[in-house]
Amino acid sequence: MHIIGSHTDYITPSRTLETITYMGCDNSLYIYNYEGIHFRLFTELLELTEFFESGTEPKYHFMNEGHLDLFLGEYLKGDY
Repeated sequence: MHIIGSHTDYITPSRTLETITYMGCDNSLYIYNYEGIHFRLFTELLELTEFFESGTEPKYHFMNEGHLDLFLGEYLKGDY
């Protein structure tokens, strides 16, 4: 699968939410970046909503951007 779009919203100066749209799927991926050191990946909008409303942690989280990038490469190839 190939990424066809990406958009970043700045929640605060140190917190962002990136939405990634990719070919082959109707869903988007959502990445919550906390201070550039902690990344949470949400595969569904409901999962993201539950995180913000009740603090429910997502299935995927990373302590650095390199690990996130490696995972995304595998995920978008369909290995997850």
